[in-house]
Amino acid sequence: MTNSKPEIVPQPTAARLALTEQLIAMGGTDVERWRDPASVSGFWDERAAVAARHIPDGTRVLDLGAGAMGLRRFLAPACVYIPCDVVEREPGALVADLNKGEFPPGAYDWVTVLGVLEYIHDVSRVLDFMARAAPHAVITYCLDTAKVIATRRGMGWVNDYDRESFVALLDQSPWRIRDAALIKKGAHNEQVLLVLDRV
Repeated sequence: MTNSKPEIVPQPTAARLALTEQLIAMGGTDVERWRDPASVSGFWDERAAVAARHIPDGTRVLDLGAGAMGLRRFLAPACVYIPCDVVEREPGALVADLNKGEFPPGAYDWVTVLGVLEYIHDVSRVLDFMARAAPHAVITYCLDTAKVIATRRGMGWVNDYDRESFVALLDQSPWRIRDAALIKKGAHNEQVLLVLDRV
């Protein structure tokens, strides 16, 4: 018998859609949502495990939007894990609101941004900050494949890149794609994982 908690699969809601529209107008972050531990369930452990496979042992890893900090469990033993989120997840964890232009100080070997970019108003700015902090990154993004904006807003997502526009965004950034993988395919989006190297 295991003691694992049931997974809470995020679902779009009308209330979340309305709040997301307000956040878009303000350029804000739903800090109250992320303060609730139920909002960072273990649902995305598979994604964290895939990301960790790309990160060599013995490296310093900044995990932006660390959430439940699932990545830490999958990293090689000698990695130094530094979590950062919009709220303090544990004593000593870094706190930064990327939508306010905040970014944690320091130099790292890798930056991970898993399930976060969908909530960012200025993705280009975050990509630039990441490139100043580390030469390598692993990111995920749920590509907009169906153009059903209400579903995306109902999830709390504030932007709507399809495959072509997301690749164009990266082409204008300090990053180049080394590797790509499909993590999950849904009715309205495809979550992709990208391994990036700074140019």
